[in-house]
Amino acid sequence: MERTLYRLFLAHPEGISADDLVLHWKELCDIYARESCFDDPDIRDAKLESLCGESKKVFYSTVSRIKKKFIDKLGLWWAEAYIIKNEGGVYKVKAKLIESEKRHFWCPPFR
Repeated sequence: MERTLYRLFLAHPEGISADDLVLHWKELCDIYARESCFDDPDIRDAKLESLCGESKKVFYSTVSRIKKKFIDKLGLWWAEAYIIKNEGGVYKVKAKLIESEKRHFWCPPFR
């Protein structure tokens, strides 16, 4: 689920509010289908419903786990460009997704 959420934010550099996450349901389904080894729509829907649920508990904990993974791997200074941040109620990531024919790259902004 972390990879699915992160790829959604990479695709939306303008950011997404937690309350509007459900408006991206179809896109989340498509990303999940590409990123997951599970092909069961019921499992997918249950996971996405918990992510987009009203309490936002799963959303906040998923964002927190993503942040921890980047900090653990890169250190705080380098991870800053990859962390999903709340900017006035809109969650954004500074990194950009660069796509080529064979690979996807995450590119941090220049400092």
